Formats: sequence, structure tokens, C-alpha cells
Amino acid sequence: MTYSKYNKEVNNQVKTAHKLRKEGRFAESEAKYLEILELDPENVSALAGLGNLKCKTKHFKESLYYYLHCLELENTNPYALAGIGDAYRGLKDMDSALEVWLKYLSHNSGDYKIITRVGDALRKKGDLPGSKKYYLMAIELHPDDPFALTGLGAVCEKMGNNAEALFYFKKLVSFANYSIFAIISIANIYRKTGSYEKAIELYDRVIAKDAKNSHAWNGKADCLRGKREYGAAIDAWKNALKYGMNRISALTRIGDAYMSMNDLENAEISYQKTVTTGYDKYASLGMFRIHLQRNHIDKALETINMLMKNESHDSRISSEYNMFVEKHPQVKNVENKIVV
Repeated sequence: MTYSKYNKEVNNQVKTAHKLRKEGRFAESEAKYLEILELDPENVSALAGLGNLKCKTKHFKESLYYYLHCLELENTNPYALAGIGDAYRGLKDMDSALEVWLKYLSHNSGDYKIITRVGDALRKKGDLPGSKKYYLMAIELHPDDPFALTGLGAVCEKMGNNAEALFYFKKLVSFANYSIFAIISIANIYRKTGSYEKAIELYDRVIAKDAKNSHAWNGKADCLRGKREYGAAIDAWKNALKYGMNRISALTRIGDAYMSMNDLENAEISYQKTVTTGYDKYASLGMFRIHLQRNHIDKALETINMLMKNESHDSRISSEYNMFVEKHPQVKNVENKIVV
């Protein structure tokens, strides 16, 4: 019996394998695809389907094997071309992903999903103007695509076009799956531009929906710090820490807030919780300033020397060191001084 992609029986089996894959029944789907390939080794639908399955389950190198075999048989197969790009993306090879997706678009120019992926890849490579161009192409074809709108908002924000970024993020608010992300993104822009009250209102809106959202608590805390409401900022960062914010970042910011309140004891406790797990630039810088305020010059020198050793290219640290030496010239005679 001769099998081909046009054979009705094989086509039915391929449909079954596709259905199993889409339902997440990957083991059954793979077995069905392999069964088809035993009968018809050149069945491009089964090869592309297996590539999709392997890509979905993050076996990217295996997916490439099936996609490339598919292209050997049908060099413009859209599923294989799109999938190869996805596999390369999974392997962190954005240049190869771009090359394949652009080849795909040369045959399927109206696929807004792949156009958006090109925009994503260019954004990750730092080509913001190129990325924006492709995102705009995508929303011209599909104005409400949330992925393209998300990318456009992020690119515009990075390019400093805050008003344009707000426009795209606000469009995302109407999408249930993107509402919280969009609200936080809008709040972040307000926060960065000093509109703290507007930002806090939006962060609170997120917290009302998701009380454990660490991003909203962190953003709110940063706004409260900007308003010099340090006690409230500390409470907000404690919540952010409780709900998953990076421990070192949260504790350091809490320590900084205590420093702003001139509460050296609690600032030290917070910084020490950070440095006990290993070196951290910002916690060490905080401890340096505590030593200075207490006039513990030897400890301050030891800490700033450590910072200079670890952050030799950081101009901020060099500036702190130079100001320290200028104010305390006696440390120039200390044997372990660092020459800047």
C-alpha cells in the first residue's frame, strides 16, 4: 500500500495526532506521529506535527530535527519554517530565529503572529526602531493583538516615548489576561515620571485584585519613597518581600529607607541581613554610609576598599571613595589604601 499526505487513512491519523497534541496528550500524540512515519516516512504533516510537539515540550534540538527533515521534503512548508524560528528562540539563538522567520514572511507576508515574533526578537537584540516597525506592521493587520501591543508599549517606553507607551498599554487594559500587566506598566510610567499619586492609585487597583502581587507592592513602595513617606514605603517593601520580591533588593531598599529616616540601627539590621548571604554592592554602600555617620573611619575605609575592589569600573563608587579620602586625608597613610 502506498502512503502519502493525500491518503485519506493517513490524513485521518494525522488529524488524530494533531488533536491529541493540542489537548496536551503528548505521549499519545508522539506515538501516533511515529506510527504514521513508520508507514509514510515522508509525511510532512507528521514531521511538522512532531516538530511542534517537541518545541511545545521544550525539546528544541529534537524539534529542529523533524522540522529540517520536513523542509528537505517541502522547502517552504510554513509550519516548519515558523517552528524552526521558535526552536531557535528556545535555544537563545535569536539571529537564526530571525533569519528563518524573515524567510517565512517572504512567503507568508500577512502572518501578524510571526511579524510580532520578529518584533520581539529585534527588541531583545536592542534594535528598538526595527522592533517598533514590525510591531506596527502587526497591529496594522490585527489592531487588537495583545502581544504586539505589549511589545509596542515596552519599546516606546525604552525609547522614552512615554505618551505613546501609555496609549498602547491602555489598550491592553481591556484584555482580561493582560489587565494587571497593563495596569502595572502604566503605573510604572507614572512612577518614573514622578506622578506618584496616579501610580499609587493604579498599584492599589492591582493589589485590590491580587494582594500578593510583589511588583505592585514594590512599585507602590518606590512611589512612597519618592513622596518621602519612608515608613509606609518600608511596610510596602516588606509586603513585596513576603510575596516574592528578590530578597536582596527588598532588604537593601528597606535599609535605604531607614537611612533616610536616620534610623541607623534598623538600617544596619536590614543591610546585615543582605550581606550575611554574600557580597552586595548596595548593602555594602549602605554600611559604608552608616560607618561614616558613626564616625567609624577604620570600618568605613575597610568597606569602601572592598567596594573599590569589587566595583573598580563604577564611577559612583570611585566618587564616594574620592570624597571620603578628601574629607579624611589621614587614611592616605593607611597601608591597604587603594590608589584611584
